[in-house]
Amino acid sequence: MSTLYRALMYMGGWWCHQLPARSPHLFGVQLPLCWRCAGILVGALALLCWLVRTKRLPPPLPCALLALLLPLDVLYNVVTQGDGDNARRLLTGLLWGFCATALALRLIRVASLRLRKGPGLPLLNSGTE
Repeated sequence: MSTLYRALMYMGGWWCHQLPARSPHLFGVQLPLCWRCAGILVGALALLCWLVRTKRLPPPLPCALLALLLPLDVLYNVVTQGDGDNARRLLTGLLWGFCATALALRLIRVASLRLRKGPGLPLLNSGTE
């Protein structure tokens, strides 16, 4: 194996299980990310292209609903002890990468706006009135 391939597999192993049955293969060689992790990466890159083109984040409600498909898919596989299929893993990964990243960026933007404004009204009554 080449040094570059070993380095890519090592880096992919930081966040991906890299199970051979759940990973894409190219010319008989396993790629560094499983189908779901590859989908998450491609989805996040698609969001980047979306942002460059439209200069705005997608709406939060559809993003929240579509992002829920990945944890529901994982939960379904755990409950049924099923193996699932790689096409579904890729699809839910794409949706999570795009939508959950958009939601995270939206939260970061809201938090940074709050930090710039300074302390606002307390969220809960502290009882010191």
